[in-house]
Amino acid sequence: MNRRYLLGTLPLLAAAPALAQQLPDIRTLSVTPGAAGTNVTGSLADTKARGLYYVPGQAGQTMNVSVASAGNNVVFQVWEPGTGVRTNADGTLALNGKPMRDAGPSEEPAAWIGALPKTGPYLLIVYSRRDAASYTLTVSVTGS
Repeated sequence: MNRRYLLGTLPLLAAAPALAQQLPDIRTLSVTPGAAGTNVTGSLADTKARGLYYVPGQAGQTMNVSVASAGNNVVFQVWEPGTGVRTNADGTLALNGKPMRDAGPSEEPAAWIGALPKTGPYLLIVYSRRDAASYTLTVSVTGS
């Protein structure tokens, strides 16, 4: 191996751990189509904290999501299957994908119903708009 090539790669190898960030913990919810819904309780330490969930869905199904919290300060987002998730160096989430209509970062819904365009795991991100909060997330899926 050429010594110059090897020496040139050392700075890249040394920087690799700094670039790699730990993936956030994402829980997969078991949702039976047509059932009353799955309830999940959680708590958020502050406005930077996130609850992350995958919900399996099939194209053509309808998903119903709602979140309840004291003070109504907890909201969520729904992202299509294939959305990439990583944690930035400052601990914030970096997402690479497409949010569902009316359930994206600018809408911040507390309740949402939508038709699923793709088959796969949909990403739900739950967060507080102000202060620490406890919440109950309810998710149901209907259709074939």
